Amino acid sequence: MDLCPNCNIGLDREWDICPNCSQALSPEAIKQAGGPRSRDDRFAANVAWYFHTIPFITALIAAVFADSAVQNSSALVRLLFPPICLILGGFAGLLILKGIAEITEKKN
Repeated sequence: MDLCPNCNIGLDREWDICPNCSQALSPEAIKQAGGPRSRDDRFAANVAWYFHTIPFITALIAAVFADSAVQNSSALVRLLFPPICLILGGFAGLLILKGIAEITEKKN
């Protein structure tokens, strides 16, 4: 069984391109694609799938915290503060994911 050199999944012998990472596998596909892709082209590709839930989890935690923090505030604050915290929480989760991806890349 052949393995993809980039993502190590099992490949069918007839495939010219890896269905998981879009890596060109045959010489014809490499010429057509402009050369092999490096792992740096894909953000956080070296971590497992469950690490990619971190931005969603941090965004929801931030939104719930913001909603509970502004219960006794004016209507404008209750309207604006939770969505802003949702966005900032998601961005913080992306920064956490980036840090984990960099640490994992250094170990490998």
